[in-house]
Amino acid sequence: MAAPFSDEGIVLRRRAFGDADRILVVLTKDHGKLSVMAKGLRRARARNAAGMDLLARSQLQLIPGRSLAVLAQARPIGPIAGAADPVRLACASVLAELVDATVEEGHPEPRVYEILAEASARIGSPAADPRLALALAAFALAAAGGYQPELTICAACGRELENRDGRFVPTLGGVVQGQCETGVEGLSCSAVTLRVLRRIAAADESTVLRLRWSPQLRDELQAILIAHLEHHLDRPIKAARVLVELSADSAITS
Repeated sequence: MAAPFSDEGIVLRRRAFGDADRILVVLTKDHGKLSVMAKGLRRARARNAAGMDLLARSQLQLIPGRSLAVLAQARPIGPIAGAADPVRLACASVLAELVDATVEEGHPEPRVYEILAEASARIGSPAADPRLALALAAFALAAAGGYQPELTICAACGRELENRDGRFVPTLGGVVQGQCETGVEGLSCSAVTLRVLRRIAAADESTVLRLRWSPQLRDELQAILIAHLEHHLDRPIKAARVLVELSADSAITS
């Protein structure tokens, strides 16, 4: 029998199994993405429940199995990303779904784990804007995976983008301006949004975190981010629909 092992892990996906168990998909620091059987986790007083919420980061004790590792113990590290806040939970869900879809099982991804751990802490912090945390993490993942959008030259003609409004075209992977906007389907991308996207893509967190986020800027950036990720994955991100609905509800009530 293989020996038990310890690793840090972040929960990407959960599903019920049997009457009381759950099967988890966890991104671990040293062993990559793993499927894990968490026995008894659905019981009201389950011992390891606190460390097994979505995007929760924990120190794990795992027992190797034939097809699934078995969770022996989980000790939470830091705040739970989506605890008691639907917007934070939606942002955590989008990020977890993105990582789950782009990382293969059993292959360590130290940079992806680092990005996800930072994002989990930021989304779980009451002082942080969860949508901004999602944007920073998603662009960092895009940089690591080689699918960042084109934000310096026109995605249609290759000319340098100007400080003006344009449109983001997911099928072209970037922004178009001027005559290149004619006849293309895309999303509004104001000059302000383009500047912010560039700062996020450049990982200029100190500048981005000081910005005052207007509803228009937040909504444009969120729409562009989701469209770009869904085009890259070639499928909808289920959790993104919840985030869009919450944003719309917030706009109505504000």
